[in-house]
Amino acid sequence: MVRDKVIIDTDPGVDDVLAILLALASPELDVRALTITFGNTLAPSAYQNTLKLFACLSREFAANPSAETRYAGNLIPAEREGGKKLVLALGAEGPVGGERDLAAYFHGTDGLSNISQTHPHFTPPPLPTSGATHDYLDIEEKKPGYEVMLDILRSEEEGTVRIIALGPLSNVALAYRADPETFKRVREVVWMGGALDVPGNTSPTAEFNCFADPYAAQEVVEAVTSGAFTLTMCPLDITTPHTIHFDKLIHDVEAGGKTQEQPLKEFISAMLIRVRGLMKSFNLPDAMEMHDPMAVWYVIATVGTDPRVRVGGQKTGKSAGWPEGWEGVKRVFAVERKGELSRGMCVVDRRGTGEQHFIRTEGDFSSGNNDIKSNESSSVVVGETSEPAPWVVSRTPGSDVLEEMLLARVFGA
Repeated sequence: MVRDKVIIDTDPGVDDVLAILLALASPELDVRALTITFGNTLAPSAYQNTLKLFACLSREFAANPSAETRYAGNLIPAEREGGKKLVLALGAEGPVGGERDLAAYFHGTDGLSNISQTHPHFTPPPLPTSGATHDYLDIEEKKPGYEVMLDILRSEEEGTVRIIALGPLSNVALAYRADPETFKRVREVVWMGGALDVPGNTSPTAEFNCFADPYAAQEVVEAVTSGAFTLTMCPLDITTPHTIHFDKLIHDVEAGGKTQEQPLKEFISAMLIRVRGLMKSFNLPDAMEMHDPMAVWYVIATVGTDPRVRVGGQKTGKSAGWPEGWEGVKRVFAVERKGELSRGMCVVDRRGTGEQHFIRTEGDFSSGNNDIKSNESSSVVVGETSEPAPWVVSRTPGSDVLEEMLLARVFGA
């Protein structure tokens, strides 16, 4: 089986946990590292949430040995390439520019619906000493997350590693700043972030990961449009319609019996009960939006493919290099970094003129190039281009396909 090497950059985070579990339970992926960033909560809390998740998995395997087989390829050192454990490293504790904001309003102060207080038995004891070993993790204590990214990119063959970014792009931006040439060895960065043609979720105009570090997001977009590397985005436009009903994720943790013998279901249920109440208070459907899991699903679906040879476009109606049921387009936009009301907004040029610069005084007209196409004659679809730009996933096989995969792989359902 072809396996893609991946680094997961994450800020656990309720849906991050589901995404990490999906990745770990997917034989198509060789998870090399988890690099932690601030975002849904403080970075140290997100780091502790990762340790909670792995402690829960250890309990799950002890209670249900057959469950271990679903995760063996990424968790059991003997099953991993070279017998190496996956690396866990703490990364950015704040944005590369601007003020720090967290999503505690949704994820709770600890990032997992305050599970530290409501279910303290899921908090593992601290590792006894510096340098202590972990059953599944190689805990990096000296290097920050972005340096771990670069180490892996240096050590692996060029074009073989993909980065799945599930939080703000701070670690990605720091890695590119530190060593652009090494970072260019990445095959693809896949980011759950942004909102292009739909409202935001943290503000009327911005998706949270883009809002949390708009400076990093814009730096990455600028690098991509210069041709440095490939970025594929899963923005709210495509992630929000992918949902799983809470009844399929929340189990009766109060009843005892079988549920108490299934720590993973208890853990997931405990962190989703609060989220379910919040969704109800927002008058939203009784379902969990699969933002981060959808990004992992895209990576699973595109294992072994080369994003550099893809074709996609609303204007042509043609798509090549995409798996069946998947499509995407290149989109041109910039990220607003300072706006009082629009921080983190993905600003799409909707003029339809095909201009290369957002501000005319900085580009076409000031340079004497007046050959600007009219709306009527332009071949440009709003915000779409054939030049280097972020790819945006625009079609998937459907929410039910993701649901079936996640429930089967994560829970064995």
